[in-house]
Amino acid sequence: MTRTDDHTPQVDGVRTQFESPAEFVTGTMEVHLNGVRQEPGVHFEEVANTGLRMFEAPRPGDTLQLQYEVVGPGDSYMFPTVVASGIDPMRS
Repeated sequence: MTRTDDHTPQVDGVRTQFESPAEFVTGTMEVHLNGVRQEPGVHFEEVANTGLRMFEAPRPGDTLQLQYEVVGPGDSYMFPTVVASGIDPMRS
């Protein structure tokens, strides 16, 4: 399930750490600063699976939205196994 959070009210020109209200699936965080998608490893990094650290603090007046995947009812962290044959051995 995809979740989007608006962190604009927390932008103060100094703060670089932002917490998500829900644990997210590691590697799924998308950050949008003033509507422009930021690059992981270039503009920000995930902190555990509960937040992120921006490498440069957003300025007052900037908008900041976080979008990420959370595990919902019926969801699973398991992903198919990729093998050289292209056949997932876990599927029958």
